[in-house]
Amino acid sequence: MADSEISRTLPAITRRIKGADDDAPKNLPNGIDRRNLLPLAARVLSARIADFDRRRESGPTPVRELWPRWYAYHHHCLRAALLRKRLASDMLAAAGALPISELEMAGDDGAVPIRSLAALHRIAQLDVGFQQAELRERQKRWKEADQRLGYSAIAALEQELAEQAGVLGRVMLIAPVSSVIEITAKLHCLIVTHDPRLKLEDAPWPELRRVLTDLIRITGTQSSRVSAKTAEDAVENDHDVSP
Repeated sequence: MADSEISRTLPAITRRIKGADDDAPKNLPNGIDRRNLLPLAARVLSARIADFDRRRESGPTPVRELWPRWYAYHHHCLRAALLRKRLASDMLAAAGALPISELEMAGDDGAVPIRSLAALHRIAQLDVGFQQAELRERQKRWKEADQRLGYSAIAALEQELAEQAGVLGRVMLIAPVSSVIEITAKLHCLIVTHDPRLKLEDAPWPELRRVLTDLIRITGTQSSRVSAKTAEDAVENDHDVSP
């Protein structure tokens, strides 16, 4: 594959997501805005969910177990999308043109894109010999470039990851919750899925972003307090505390 950092088999999904960026910040920034809301939420959620007890009773999978799996698929999907876009430019440079041909048709304002030989054959009344040869040549160059660069494999991987993230996201939104952090995880998933660039201005999206900001401040502060209390207890018991 063109980029070894993305494989078709995801690594075991751990409670902390590498790319959810290390630990939650010890001190939340004073300003939480569109630039840092979603990355900050992912960092706080990754750290806080890692604090949950792994043991649970039988029943539906809780949000605290679903969110890390969903975010891992989402994170890998974003990386695959970036790689696909980069490879698309490399493919175009290597092949010289897209694997399509344009056919001028009388009465039309512009050219008609033809993406397959079958489409050409369906236009039986036209002399398409030149377009057929051109299309075959473009498809040949595109296939050769694809074999070298692995564009099709990355595009398929991106789609597969997006589908998995979509399934997990839908399951998570109906999963039971037992804590504020799990509610925060649901809201984070909802916004990432439907408003990833935080640009939707119709209600309720601005309000939901403000709610997520409030929840991140609450859960982030709780995380800081828990860490501080753990350190105090360790000092009292004369234990070493890892940084």
